[in-house]
Amino acid sequence: MKVFEWDDLRFFLAVLRGRSVRAASKQLGVSHSTVSRRLQAMEDQLNIKLFTRQPDGFVLTDVGEALVERAERVESEILSMEREVFGRDARLAGVVRISTPPLLAQDLLMPILAEFTTLYPQIEIEVDATFEVADLRRRNADIAIRFQVQPDDGLVAHRLPDFANTVYATQDYVEANSFIGENPTAEWIALGGKDVLAHWREDSPMSNCKVTHVISDMQAQQSAISAGMGFGYLNCFAADPDPTLVRISEPRAAHALPTWALTHPDLVATERVRVCVRFLVAAIFYREHEISGKVSGQL
Repeated sequence: MKVFEWDDLRFFLAVLRGRSVRAASKQLGVSHSTVSRRLQAMEDQLNIKLFTRQPDGFVLTDVGEALVERAERVESEILSMEREVFGRDARLAGVVRISTPPLLAQDLLMPILAEFTTLYPQIEIEVDATFEVADLRRRNADIAIRFQVQPDDGLVAHRLPDFANTVYATQDYVEANSFIGENPTAEWIALGGKDVLAHWREDSPMSNCKVTHVISDMQAQQSAISAGMGFGYLNCFAADPDPTLVRISEPRAAHALPTWALTHPDLVATERVRVCVRFLVAAIFYREHEISGKVSGQL
């Protein structure tokens, strides 16, 4: 019987975690056909079925289930070795992978990273602009910037400024609608879901306004508000420079988003990662006045 190699186990674990060829191909950075071919080859060579294909995804067989613990143990050892080797790299050259929410990537980080790459031209930057949480232990990213109350245990955490937000609309929308009283005409645009907005909505003077629209992306939400589709909470650093928007209220400390730059402790000694995260933290703090909402907006 063919013995599993590490590359086999990578494909096996990716399909297990994603429960689909599509998710596994995205995680591994290969095509769908490559994942399907490798998985089928593994099963053919071993003469066993590792998964059953069901309408809601791939499900482990009993044999596949028996392999999971050992496969994850091998993965942990391999990744630990890779981080240790990578962590000894003192060159200011090579790839640094950064995971960050899309809004921060577009409206905050790109000018900072442009300056960084000018100073360090041999460092290659890869940005994954996503709300998915990168697993730093598996080296899905070298640096992760996240909105979260507390950093994950076991990671090196650099506290960033809290990102302020408040309620915005266009001036025309403000003049054309009422926001308070029993029957206001203004309509909320929620980010992600109506239930997500519920607490902040009830805590505002505009609590009687109907939540009509829901948009899943921060940039699209801001575009909708800028187009006069409704009003809603936006991050101050992104909304204040938009000449079409005005503040309806001032930022509240209780609504600010705690934010962190995170990396794995095994990578602290990697010079390019250490230099990059230090540069990012300093440059973001340089814009703290805007991030914290202290730049006056129109009222």
